[in-house]
Amino acid sequence: MNNKFSIGVVVAIVLQVSGFVWWIAQQSQTIEQLNSQVTELTSRMAVEKEVTLINDVKQLRKDLDDLKQKTLESILEIDNMRISEDNRLGGYVDERITGLGEYTDSKLQDITNNIIAEFEKHEGWIDELDADVDSVYLYIDEELRKLDKKLSDRIKNHDHAE
Repeated sequence: MNNKFSIGVVVAIVLQVSGFVWWIAQQSQTIEQLNSQVTELTSRMAVEKEVTLINDVKQLRKDLDDLKQKTLESILEIDNMRISEDNRLGGYVDERITGLGEYTDSKLQDITNNIIAEFEKHEGWIDELDADVDSVYLYIDEELRKLDKKLSDRIKNHDHAE
């Protein structure tokens, strides 16, 4: 009778250990899947943000080229007006040059503000990526702590049961 009881206890322990090993393997696989998903999402977001930044820079370059073209056209127009008109035009030309300077300053300031805003937006995205990765790692650590506690409790309960 004593041998049968010992064999039963050994079989029960072997079954519990086998079940625990299987459960740990499943948890490890889940953690690996989460890690790969986080890596994939992080790289996808980085590519999308880079494409957005490239498009924004292209638009800003186009705006700058348009501004340069309009400035050149205005300067040539003013120069042609000076040659073809008499001195009464001097006041008008000076007024146009002043207006052109203010317009150019305004447009350059707008472009500068747009570039600064875009960089701040992209820096915010980068900070969000860092925060998301940290929260995933914190979640994984917390889940591992919970698993360790469950395992410890089962081992204690098993030891007390014997």
